[in-house]
Amino acid sequence: MTKKLILFIATLSLASACVGNATKSTRYYIIDPIQFNDAPLTQKKDLSIEVVDLHMPQYLERFHIASRMGANQLKFSDSHQWAENLRKNLLRTLSRNLVELLNTVDVATPLGRTAMQPDFRVQIYIEQFEQNVDNTVSLSARWQLSRPGELDHADIYAVLLNSEQQLDEGDYAAMVTVMSDLFGDLSSQIAQSILAQQG
Repeated sequence: MTKKLILFIATLSLASACVGNATKSTRYYIIDPIQFNDAPLTQKKDLSIEVVDLHMPQYLERFHIASRMGANQLKFSDSHQWAENLRKNLLRTLSRNLVELLNTVDVATPLGRTAMQPDFRVQIYIEQFEQNVDNTVSLSARWQLSRPGELDHADIYAVLLNSEQQLDEGDYAAMVTVMSDLFGDLSSQIAQSILAQQG
């Protein structure tokens, strides 16, 4: 009788562990390019852009998704993670956004260089990109824009983008969708600054 009781308890423990693992399965996310509904910002097709690099705080390069939980405090989710390094994801997504916005196929990044001499070089600095304590999302970024041979004369731009909607607590799918939209807005502003310099 004792052996049967021990076996029964062991079976229950194993079943509980399996259920616990099932409820804590990890979900993975990426920042997708935006499908812009309007026409490209320019009809020219020979513009060449080089995204020199995209810099971000080290805490954003973790696979665990970061969000704010108070003054000077962050929390990282164990069960909601980025599917790849966020910096690489954003570089690829920015390239695809600029391709559509600028009506060009020649957008180089550190992940894919081009042999052509670029018309413009862009360097981006992301300073904040996460969900806030009030469940809105913020994207704070700066970028430098220069022409080849004029690296000592770079124009500097800055923007702070905030989502209007407050998300439900723990709704990571909605949070990543909003982050994709905000990053699309940033891509659009970078594209507009390039066209303004082009004249």
